[in-house]
Order: sequence, then C-alpha cells, then structure tokens
Amino acid sequence: MRTTLRLIAIAGLLVCPAVGLAMGHGHGKPPTVTCPTDGNVEAAIATACPCAGENGAAWKNHGQYVRCVVHYRNALRKAGCFTDDSVRRAVARCAARSTCGKSSDVVLCCHYQLGTCNDPNPADNVAAGTCSNGGAPCNASADCTQSSASLAHDASACTADGGVVVVGGGSVCTPCPPPPAS
Repeated sequence: MRTTLRLIAIAGLLVCPAVGLAMGHGHGKPPTVTCPTDGNVEAAIATACPCAGENGAAWKNHGQYVRCVVHYRNALRKAGCFTDDSVRRAVARCAARSTCGKSSDVVLCCHYQLGTCNDPNPADNVAAGTCSNGGAPCNASADCTQSSASLAHDASACTADGGVVVVGGGSVCTPCPPPPAS
C-alpha cells in the first residue's frame, strides 16, 4: 500500500510539477550550496531568502519565509559552513521572530532603557565609570543605553507599549539602532 502511494505521488510530480511545488518539493529549497567565502552565513541566508520576498514577489505568508530560511540553513549545515553552532541554532529562531511575510502593518518595535555613567573624567576616553542600569563599564552616558526589540501589530501598538518604531521590518535578533535624539 505504501509503495503504491509513493508511485502515485511520483507519477503526479512527473505529470504536474506544480503538485511538487504545492507539497514543498523544490519550492524554497536551495540547490547544493557552497560556504560563503567571507564566512558570513547570516548574510548568505539574507541574500537567499530576502525579507521582502523571493524572485521579486512578496512572501505569501510568514511560514513560507521561515521555510526558505530553514531549508537554506540546512543546506549550509550540510556543506559544513557553520563554525559556530550557536549561529546555526539562532537562524530559525530569528527568522520566526521577524516581520518577513507578515502583514505590512507589523513593525519591529525597539524599547530603550537609558542609563547614566559616573565616569569622573569622560574627556580621557577611558571607561572608568559604571552604568546606573546594570553596572557595565562606561565612559559616557551613551555607553549605558540598553535596547530590546519586539514585534508589534502596528506602530500605534508599539508606541502604546512605550516603544519607538525604529524600523518597519526585520527580526528581533537585529540590534536596535541608537535611540532618536530627544
């Protein structure tokens, strides 16, 4: 019975390749890959699976984007491209926590915690102080800014939660840019 079903599925793929695409065979799966010469697998994945969409067309949904990233990550893994296993593990998590393939209203929302630095001589450019919001070494209060990112349904939901919409799209794994000047 199982063999018969496989033969029917293979025959269907030969007669109608679109069936294979709908089943996920071929679509979103990259060909055999070689490791990026600069070692930057994150950039290679962003090139293979751009957030804006594939082949000039927007992603149909978020799952389609995540699937592309996971397939490409697996191809890179099989090619031996990962020197740091934590990067390999983070790739799918970061793709899943992104705006890619979601409604255009979904935004990346950055939250900032501003601290002060008690460096007695900031002019010497030596981090001799400590940040008030965590104790990290600092030279100036700008060194004490901490940020975190989250996804929000829209810009108003972000600001209502105390965040600042810095970028319309992206992943929560991407560091937030410096806060806007107040």
